[in-house]
Amino acid sequence: MRKILKTTALISILTFTSRVLGVVRDALIAMYFGTSSQSDAFFIAFRPFDLVRKLFSDGILSMAFVPVFAKTMEKQGKSKAVAMVFSFFCFLSLTGIIILLAGIYFAPVIVKLIAPGFIGDSYRSGLAIVLLKIMLPYLWLVFITALCMGVLNSMGNFGVPAAAPAVFNLVVILFTIIISNHFKIPITGLALGVTIGGVLQLAVQVPVMVRLGMLNPCFFQFFHPGVLKVMKIMIPCMIGAASYQINIMVASFFASKLDEGSVSFIYYADRLVQFPLALFAVSVSTALLPELSRKAVSGKLDEIAKFFSDGVKLVLFITIPAMAGLMALDEKIVAFLFGHGAFSALAIKQTAECLVILSSGLWAFTGTRLFVTLYYALSIIRVPFYSGVIATGLNLVFCWMSVGILGLKGLVLSVSLSAMIGFVFLFVNIPGAMKIDKFEIIVSACRSLFLSVIMFFLVRQAADFILAKGHDKFWSAAGVLGCIGFGMIFYLGVNMLIKSPELKMLKKRRS
Repeated sequence: MRKILKTTALISILTFTSRVLGVVRDALIAMYFGTSSQSDAFFIAFRPFDLVRKLFSDGILSMAFVPVFAKTMEKQGKSKAVAMVFSFFCFLSLTGIIILLAGIYFAPVIVKLIAPGFIGDSYRSGLAIVLLKIMLPYLWLVFITALCMGVLNSMGNFGVPAAAPAVFNLVVILFTIIISNHFKIPITGLALGVTIGGVLQLAVQVPVMVRLGMLNPCFFQFFHPGVLKVMKIMIPCMIGAASYQINIMVASFFASKLDEGSVSFIYYADRLVQFPLALFAVSVSTALLPELSRKAVSGKLDEIAKFFSDGVKLVLFITIPAMAGLMALDEKIVAFLFGHGAFSALAIKQTAECLVILSSGLWAFTGTRLFVTLYYALSIIRVPFYSGVIATGLNLVFCWMSVGILGLKGLVLSVSLSAMIGFVFLFVNIPGAMKIDKFEIIVSACRSLFLSVIMFFLVRQAADFILAKGHDKFWSAAGVLGCIGFGMIFYLGVNMLIKSPELKMLKKRRS
């Protein structure tokens, strides 16, 4: 477990850097483009690519790829594993090119499908089509980047794949503040930045792949059996592991029919929720998957149960107070990060309302990611697949029923509720042979929740006192950071006083 924690720490640090740059990127986009027709068109056009990126690059492809790759490496040797990688590289390249060509031709149809509310708005619809075509090459880049990430993680190299997204964010930042101003329609410069960022993100990883001998054409095999195995479980993996991302896209689909800016409000709220989700759940699951897969091949179920239980308790120990902090600071943190330039007071209010509701499901988003990792390491595909189908199906129904009554709030509430139900399904169906103490996990989560509720009210009161209206931006920024620090000190301090098992575990593993 110590090795997993060290790996998780490395991934978390690099992911934190990338996510900070991602927040800076989004803050600049908000400042330059606000929640206008241009931003709505960009986020609608970008959403499919963002979904594919999260399906592939956030470790979800790895859930299908790593167990098969690890088994091939373990039982057949490196040459067969390399042949599998190169075969998969060719397959993904061919698929990406076909999708690229089809996407250029069918772009108007795609925009109508993902944003039916744009049909009567020729400007937003036309702009979304142009932006979609500009970003289409990014799709192939995501495929190959995800493959590199899966291979490097399997080989024990977690640093380069975790650092690569920072390169992407830096490029998009550069295009937002400098390059986009030279375009007649500035938002098209941002779309071009996404594509160029994808190129450089891949370029960082390819040399490492070559050095490890993982892209060696000498081992070329037209269609390696391992590729077929990965493909058989890839779609169920995507539905099971990425139900949250799919549901956010569905919510944006319905939001396109609401007032201007609704798509942008959901996007910005989602970005803030993604911060702790990626920092903790994705980092831990990325570090756990190769180790769990190797132990699964060796049949070490008792070790898997211990590893996994400790990982879940530690992640919930951190994620639950993060959820409470986002809900307590809602408008303050949105104003601090995005409330500049073209981002209006109304946009701050609407985004904060979405953030509070979406944050309420953070524990479920996190738990789902971790439990799906366990199931796939054990080569159990059906349970997470059914969980994903339940979550996405319920979200579709909830969105359809609530959008007319609750509007935008109903859409984000649907995403959170469906995730909670999907997680419960995963939790209840843990294989009995694993001997995971469910009650122990529930007690740990409830303890964190109880302390987080107290922290919520204290941070809320502190924020209302410190961040009264009328302060300048520097004081507001210092106040937000101070409230975050106060919440962390309270939460960790109380856990030290009560000698919580999670804090002891964390100290023991770090020593």
